[in-house]
Amino acid sequence: MLNDEFHKDPQLTTSLDQYEVVIPNQLINFKKSRWQRFIQYLAYPTKDPLEPICTSSVGFTLLKIVPLVLAIFMTILQILLQ
Repeated sequence: MLNDEFHKDPQLTTSLDQYEVVIPNQLINFKKSRWQRFIQYLAYPTKDPLEPICTSSVGFTLLKIVPLVLAIFMTILQILLQ
């Protein structure tokens, strides 16, 4: 579909035909091993899931208070169940 649009416009085809791209044979035949792909997957930088929470002051406060409230709640729950 997109290829047909390139052939329909003569000005575009002439301007595209002016350029020649040479791809070395080494890059065509190069395929990474499974181990290299796995190592590259591990090396990719990841996005911090807590970044939106830590950047705001309310989120940072909640990040400190919520574990404390949960610990108190679990302690009270254990005392009541005994």
